Amino acid sequence: MGDSADDHAPGGPAPGGGGATRDRIRTAARVVIARKGFDATVDEIAAEAGVSPRTVFRHYPTRDELVVDAVKAMFEAAGQRPIPGLPTPDEDLAGWIEGLATTIHTRNAEIVGQAFWDIHAPHSSATLAEIRALREQSRVRGVQHLVDRAWAAAGGQGAPPTSLTWVFGLTCSAFTTQALMIDFGLTPTQIGAVTADILKSALAAAIACSREDPAT
Repeated sequence: MGDSADDHAPGGPAPGGGGATRDRIRTAARVVIARKGFDATVDEIAAEAGVSPRTVFRHYPTRDELVVDAVKAMFEAAGQRPIPGLPTPDEDLAGWIEGLATTIHTRNAEIVGQAFWDIHAPHSSATLAEIRALREQSRVRGVQHLVDRAWAAAGGQGAPPTSLTWVFGLTCSAFTTQALMIDFGLTPTQIGAVTADILKSALAAAIACSREDPAT
C-alpha cells in the first residue's frame, strides 16, 4: 500500500493543536487496522473516530503515515505496563509467567489482530518500511526485558542464555498466537496456559544447566 494522489491531504496537515482529535484518530486507526489489516480505508478510520476524512488528512498528510502511527499505537498498547493483578516475578514467579503469557496472547489477538500479517509483510513504500524497524526494536527490547526479569527472579547468575531468550521470543510471538488460534482453534487464554508451561519448563532447565556448568 503506497502513497497515491488520493492518499494526500487536500491543503496539508493542520498547523499545530488538535491533540485530542489526533489521539482519537490514532486510536480509531489502531482499532480498524487490527480488524481489517492495512486494507483499512481512511473513510473507515474516520467513521470510527467520528470525524471526516478531511479531518484525518489534516492530521496525517498521507495514509501510510497514519498506518505507521497506528502500528506504533499497537506496540504501545500491547506492551502497556503495569498489568492489573499481575504479581511481580519476585513475589510469585510461576504466577507472573502464567499471567504474563495470557496477557500477551490476549493483547496479540485483540490489539494487533489481523494487522499481524501486514506488519510482517514486505512493503514497497518507504514510509511503511519503517514498520519493520519498529517491530524489531519493540520485540527484541520487550523480550529481553522479560527474560532478564525471569532469569533474575529464578536465581540465575549473570546474563540469561541466548537459547532462553529465543524460547521467550517464540512463545510470546503474535505468530504463535495466530497459528494456534487459526490452525488449532485455541483461545488466547488456552494459548497463554500452554506457552506458560513451556516458559516455566525452559526457565527451570536453563537454571539447572547453569548450576551444573556455571560457564554455560
